[in-house]
Amino acid sequence: MSVLVVVLSGCGGIINTEIPAHDETVLSVSFSYDGRYLVTGSADGTARVFDGYNSWEMVCELAGHSSWVYQAEFMPGDSEIITAGFDGDLKLWSFSPCEELRTYEGHTDRVRAVSVHPSGNSFVSCGWDSTFINWDREETEILFRIHGHDEKICDLTLSPDGSVIATASRDNLVSLWDQATGSRIADLEGHTGDLKGVRFSNDGRHIASTGFDSTVIIWDAGARAARHILKKHTDRLFAVAFSPDGTTLASAGNDARIFLWDVEKGNVQSILFTGSGVRKLAYSPDGSLLAAACADGRVRLYPFTARSNK
Repeated sequence: MSVLVVVLSGCGGIINTEIPAHDETVLSVSFSYDGRYLVTGSADGTARVFDGYNSWEMVCELAGHSSWVYQAEFMPGDSEIITAGFDGDLKLWSFSPCEELRTYEGHTDRVRAVSVHPSGNSFVSCGWDSTFINWDREETEILFRIHGHDEKICDLTLSPDGSVIATASRDNLVSLWDQATGSRIADLEGHTGDLKGVRFSNDGRHIASTGFDSTVIIWDAGARAARHILKKHTDRLFAVAFSPDGTTLASAGNDARIFLWDVEKGNVQSILFTGSGVRKLAYSPDGSLLAAACADGRVRLYPFTARSNK
């Protein structure tokens, strides 16, 4: 699988690497913990792994779901990958060799997202059955299941220390939950449309959310209040991602633009033009790359220097 390198004049001459990852929409993208690999999930029903030390060549394809793979994530240690599917299942895979290890069954509708606990011993998932589930990784057991929203849950994320779950739902709410007990901590109200993306900053100080109201909100996680309400996008949004140092937030969606925001000031640092709608964003662990999962089947990689472009 070849890699294209193109210069995007709309980004001030920034060199952007394009990986033709799938024949259909790329629904998720994530880096390995060591930053070497990218794993993607796609509407073609597969997850694929690409090697950054080998010109982003595909080194592994995970084919076991019967339909779309909404999310794929490396487990701590980078020897395993967890996937979440339209078919309602989650699957754990070994990486090198690429083999299916086990299936987790418990959702009654498509599974939209999965987030791994820092310990690697558990993970949480959410779906269109309006529930989120805390799983024991080894025993494939459900630790608890919470029906916490009135509408479908489209995304979730764990805080950096693994103690809090944030969920984003089509009921316009970001909700915070205790990871150990499943008890509700708070609801964050401010959006006026379906929510599609939610992420914690690495220092745990901020939460970002976005969705079909074309709005990005940066929340103060401690005060549980909106810090910045950002309205520059012109179409539905799907993705947010904090840079590892927590100073920049990236947001993207159907308007084919990635906005880079200053987290403290709430102003725009830069705009990247992708040429295609974006479904997910991910920074490399060292912050040197920003990856965009795109509707045209490509993953676009932007260098860290893109953040300083005005």
